Amino acid sequence: MKKALIFTSFIDNLEKIRLDFNSYKSIICADGGYIAAQKLGIKPSVFIGDYDSGIQPANGTVIKLPTEKDMTDSEAAVDLAISKGYDEITVLGGLGGRFDHTMGNIGIIAKYADSPYKVTLVDGNNKVYMLCPGNHRIKKSNYKYLGLISYGCSCHGLNISGVKYPLSNCNLKNNTTLGVSNEILDSEARLSFKKGRLLIIESNDVKS
Repeated sequence: MKKALIFTSFIDNLEKIRLDFNSYKSIICADGGYIAAQKLGIKPSVFIGDYDSGIQPANGTVIKLPTEKDMTDSEAAVDLAISKGYDEITVLGGLGGRFDHTMGNIGIIAKYADSPYKVTLVDGNNKVYMLCPGNHRIKKSNYKYLGLISYGCSCHGLNISGVKYPLSNCNLKNNTTLGVSNEILDSEARLSFKKGRLLIIESNDVKS
């Protein structure tokens, strides 16, 4: 897969993020995301945004967007990456901060859930992505918790094993916390479902 990394303006616990930055072929900064990139000593490929939250970068390829538009800078950055042929996109940040932006960013994941493109949100405590019906495996990692949230309608025929709280042929509704705070016990969790969309949240506790 061809990988792109997007820095957003708000990245919670940046210092806790552990990624192989060299594995990404393109680094895109959405609006003020270039400040976080600078802190990590990373040189972005492209800057995109309206820069209402900070000063526009002086160097590099800058795509200036109007302040009044029909999408956020983060969505514009994801769309840009996809238009350039990238099919695995990691968005740093987009969680926490303004709640409307958080929900909007989850909507970006949903926008591409049924497509060949994979969009993942990552910050210092969370990794968030979406699965469609089928069989899936989730490898045990440094995240303690595994959360399953039905997105949109109910998730039908859900099975999950290799975890602390297994489920068998469960219809997971979108108004329940049943899927929250599970844990992977084996080397991987084995998951399948027949209908719906499943928001996957791998997370750690927030420590002050």
